[in-house]
Amino acid sequence: MKAVITSEEFYTEGGCNACQPFTMATYDLTFEDGTTTSLEELDVSSLIMALAQKNQWRQSYEEDGFDDILIYQKEATKITVKETLRQITFEKAGTTQTFVKKDCDLTALFSRVNEIAKDFFALSNTDFEVRPLEK
Repeated sequence: MKAVITSEEFYTEGGCNACQPFTMATYDLTFEDGTTTSLEELDVSSLIMALAQKNQWRQSYEEDGFDDILIYQKEATKITVKETLRQITFEKAGTTQTFVKKDCDLTALFSRVNEIAKDFFALSNTDFEVRPLEK
């Protein structure tokens, strides 16, 4: 499967006189069939969520003491996801793996996402391409 990521950066203000303007980025992921989804961030959890939703994995949330746990489920397969600021942990049928959520090297990020998609969701590799937004 192929997927194209486009992004747009813009300046915004925090909403008060004391807040300094800052740059924000938005990301869109367009699949080869033309469907597009917005990404919250350009990180492991956002890309995995987009791939899972594209492949009809249902999502739900559970609480575990202080943590929210994201649950992906398709038929009898259940995957739990726990996130911290810097790490994301996937668990499926007793197998647990923890990954760094963000990577400055996009090639490494996309490789990690494909590894998780294959090992946990049984999805084939996605060929990610990053393109500048056409104006």
